[in-house]
Amino acid sequence: MKLREVIDQFILDCSNRRRADGTLALYARVLGLLVRWVEASGVVVMEAVTLALLRQFLHFLLTSDSNQRFPDAVLKGKLAPVTVGTYIAVIKAFFHWCVIEDLLETNPAARLAKPKVSQKVVTTFTPEHLDKLLATCDTSTPKGFRDYVMLLVLLDTGMRVSEFCNLRLSDVHPRYVKVFGKGRKEREIGLHPEVSKLLWKYIHKYRHPWKPDEPALFLSTANRNRGRPIGRGGVEGLIDRLKEATGIDDVRLSAHTFRHTFAVMYLDEGGDMFSLSREMGHSDLQTTQRYLKSFTSKNARKHHNTYSPLKRIKLRSQRKKGRGKDGKYNT
Repeated sequence: MKLREVIDQFILDCSNRRRADGTLALYARVLGLLVRWVEASGVVVMEAVTLALLRQFLHFLLTSDSNQRFPDAVLKGKLAPVTVGTYIAVIKAFFHWCVIEDLLETNPAARLAKPKVSQKVVTTFTPEHLDKLLATCDTSTPKGFRDYVMLLVLLDTGMRVSEFCNLRLSDVHPRYVKVFGKGRKEREIGLHPEVSKLLWKYIHKYRHPWKPDEPALFLSTANRNRGRPIGRGGVEGLIDRLKEATGIDDVRLSAHTFRHTFAVMYLDEGGDMFSLSREMGHSDLQTTQRYLKSFTSKNARKHHNTYSPLKRIKLRSQRKKGRGKDGKYNT
């Protein structure tokens, strides 16, 4: 069977099982690159794909420049090992599906190892960084007010950028927002009262949709797309403008950094891990813990007195030792 045709069937099946649009796009991108590379190597049929060939493709991923992988790529450079690991996970999922569907007897990617990823502590925004970022927004203008509210929502909720871009008016409630995360799982994230108030003001004063029934919450202010839903590119464009305006270069400016900052500051203010995990939409606590490598023991000890077990115990006052009439020390 032709590998290209089997990939098309795999993506169609994933779509029928209602995998997220972002997941489908990732599958199409990675497997499209795989099929172009193996065809250039002279392999067309799926049965000819071997572990040795996949290891050569892995080497290509680790060493190639972006324009070698995708000629129309805007950003230049090599893939990070963690990104290559994601690509390998997609390839493994595809060939596992082929075995499950009785299209292959064995999985050629079963022993394909992901590259080792160094464990790095993600730097988060400091209060000084956040003050600088927020100060760049001219809240007297519709665009500036929208940008200000967008930053606050990202910081206050820690939601993923895909979840942020998919927010609808109907998802906004006085004390929380409803989001649909990975796996189309619905969850509620609390809103700080001040953020809720500013969000209400944005909706009723500064949000100008291109059509009355536009459901998207955050809208573009650019002339070309004015009043239409803002996408990932619009969020990234805002981040780029903030970077240029503030000159911040000691921390990565990205929407995901807001997510990391939310997680660390949530715990720093005394929040518990279980509640944080649920608000972030993680399937287990281990995923949440990966966000917290920058949460040090110094952060944790701030709340020692608040959560110490000694708060539940009535301590006896300590009497000072002294000599009794008999000349012996009282104890």
